[in-house]
Amino acid sequence: MKKLLYLISLSALLVILNYHLCVAQQVTGPRIILEESSFDAKEVREDAVIEHAFKVLNTGDRPLEINKVSAG
Repeated sequence: MKKLLYLISLSALLVILNYHLCVAQQVTGPRIILEESSFDAKEVREDAVIEHAFKVLNTGDRPLEINKVSAG
């Protein structure tokens, strides 16, 4: 009888631990996906204006805020 009680307790503990590990691994918050991370304009005249649009997708469960963008 003690072995059965021990086995049931151990099984319950393993189920609880497994559930908590699965929940802890779920990613929350914004998640950014870019089709391209850089753009090379090649050679450009000095007075030319260059424009390029990057497609940004948020696949997360919270709003994505882009606070800083820099040209390199």
